[in-house]
Amino acid sequence: MDIPANPEVDLSGVPKLGSLDFTGVSPAYRTLRLVQWGLVQTVLALGILSPMILRAVSPDTELPDDLGAGFLWIPLLVQLVLGGFWLLEEALGFPRRGYVVRDRDITYRTGWFSRSTTTVPYGQIQHLELTQGPAARVFGLKHLKLYTAGGSGNLRIAGLDEEDAERLRAVLDTRTGKG
Repeated sequence: MDIPANPEVDLSGVPKLGSLDFTGVSPAYRTLRLVQWGLVQTVLALGILSPMILRAVSPDTELPDDLGAGFLWIPLLVQLVLGGFWLLEEALGFPRRGYVVRDRDITYRTGWFSRSTTTVPYGQIQHLELTQGPAARVFGLKHLKLYTAGGSGNLRIAGLDEEDAERLRAVLDTRTGKG
């Protein structure tokens, strides 16, 4: 029985993904994410400070004495550190968000601290889906989801302008033979 050849591939001629011209997502998506960050931080701060707020609004309300201001510094400090790290990820990671459409595949990258680059060959794409939640609708954004065979390489490109999302979907439909 003949053993099939499996020669080594020379990777020196393969272009690096970092050298590709990635198309960024909409700047409105950055605004949406910062609004979401602000809302989450506000709700957390109000939740942590609720005993003090309750005492200020209604001084005759009985609360345990161990809910004093000293106790609240710990969760507020944790919120400040985690919220600051999240904001840093948003600020430094957003410029890295982007996609590139090539002849045989689509690549999407994201993140500053935890970086992710996903490449999906067109032959693996089973179907495409455009989604738009209420908040995204307000900002004129859509998210494109690519579902792959086996499900392990599913890809979600969030924060596309509505027109760009429709155009990208049409290109991918053509390249995958689904359109």
